[in-house]
Amino acid sequence: MNFTEVHKNKNYKVTEVFLEFGEKMPLHQATSNAFVICRNGKSKLTFSDKTLVLSQGESILIQANDPHELEVLENFSASIIMEPDAKIDFL
Repeated sequence: MNFTEVHKNKNYKVTEVFLEFGEKMPLHQATSNAFVICRNGKSKLTFSDKTLVLSQGESILIQANDPHELEVLENFSASIIMEPDAKIDFL
């Protein structure tokens, strides 16, 4: 699992994330809304009320403080856009 902040200004920040097949992000949430854009691969996102698959070229808006898990189904890279001081908290 690799997270790299690639841009930040007073309005937002962009983080690039890279995960390999089989990796998982355990239950976590962001402190701001997070717009996730899948650049490559495929992952499964599990929320309390739904499960969905995010594939290359797709995007999702995850609301602030919405706990979820991520499981990588194919090597996965994504751009995540959040508020500039947002962070990801593992629960």
